[in-house]
Amino acid sequence: MTSTRTRLRVAAVGDLHVSRHSQGAFQPLFAQISGNADVLALCGDFTDYGLPEEARILARELTAAVKIPVVAVLGNHDYEAGSQQEIRQILADVGVTVLDGEAAEIAGVGFAGVKGFAGGFGRGALGPWGEEAIKLFVREAVGEAMKLEAALARLRTRQRVALMHYAPIRGTCDGEPPEIVPYLGST
Repeated sequence: MTSTRTRLRVAAVGDLHVSRHSQGAFQPLFAQISGNADVLALCGDFTDYGLPEEARILARELTAAVKIPVVAVLGNHDYEAGSQQEIRQILADVGVTVLDGEAAEIAGVGFAGVKGFAGGFGRGALGPWGEEAIKLFVREAVGEAMKLEAALARLRTRQRVALMHYAPIRGTCDGEPPEIVPYLGST
């Protein structure tokens, strides 16, 4: 069946940092979003310490209040405890489409997502030179960019949304202290 929808209202939120004490805290926000948007995009750092317990609280909050499709990417906090696969599964079990180099179509709009990574922008971007640790750091940033590029290329939709936790362009970091900008994303 072909959709005749002429627009898709996307609500995007990141850095929720759900903690062990967050039960009930996000239901009003999610209910408002569910009533005013067609898709909810979760842009990472849903958990505070990357604990499955925190992800289960988020899953209950989403289940209680969200009646629209949810697409998500993990953030750095979601990796903190090394439980990112379990967090991903907890969210998937309640119907969230969690992207990590994958693409999904919702109501005729394509979504491609990755966590992204740090490293700076333009002439200020870290290059893969010198110590092996620097090369590994840059390799991580480049790998995330390549996953996003591949996911976007798989989409055959007219409209495409790139969903990330880290900033993909310097402009996204406007207003942040200049000394931390290289840690907020990468070209």
